[in-house]
Order: sequence, then structure tokens, then C-alpha cells
Amino acid sequence: MKLSQFSQSVAISTIISLLAIPVAWAEETDGDVIRVGNVLERLADASQSEYTFTLTNYTSVDMLEFYASPQTATDWEDNILGDNTIPANGGSTTVTLTGGRGCLYDFLAVFADSDKLEKYGINMCELETHTYYDS
Repeated sequence: MKLSQFSQSVAISTIISLLAIPVAWAEETDGDVIRVGNVLERLADASQSEYTFTLTNYTSVDMLEFYASPQTATDWEDNILGDNTIPANGGSTTVTLTGGRGCLYDFLAVFADSDKLEKYGINMCELETHTYYDS
């Protein structure tokens, strides 16, 4: 199996909420000027929440391990799947990561045939699904 493809989707509500910042935070304004400090504080709080997404394996091989580490980490953290696997041909699981370490994460998926696929710079603040496919 040659792995080189993946797809992901982001929550539309995340995009809509980001576009609506001036409206939602209208109480944070002085006349026509938004107080940037308050906006940045709220964005920082949002990036420290819990991240949940669906991880799907549409490859022809079982996924044995999955790692998600903040981009600031110097090594891969623990295998999120533990003793579980994600079956080939459409198996999926819900992954929940605790926040507080920024939005950008790197992923490593390890498959039963020893293939590995690394993906860098995944924005967890917007991620809803992450799917692996055979090429």
C-alpha cells in the first residue's frame, strides 16, 4: 500500500463564528474600534479548549497506531489508539485531545504493513474529520 492521500474537513460553525467576531463581541467596542486585547484574550481561550475529530481509515490496511503532537513538541507523544486499531475500508473512531497547547498539531499514522504517514501543521481549532486513503 502506498499512502500519500488524506482529507480533512473543518466545522462550518468555526468559520462562521470567526467571521462574526465583530458582531459577537460588539459589547467589547468603544465606538467603532474593537478592543484588540479583549479579542485576543478570547481567541487564546478558544485555542485552549478540547479538540475532537473523527479519524477514518479508508485504506486497504488496518491502522495500528496514531499520534497527534503539538507542533511545539520535539517528539511524538503517546499512541492515541492504545491497544485498539482502526480497521481498513472505512473504520473510524472519535479522537479527543486536550487543548492548551495551541491549534497546530502534527499527525503520524502507522499501518499494519509498516507504512507510516506523517502530516504537519493540522489546525485542530478547525478540524472536524481526518481521513486516510490509498493512493
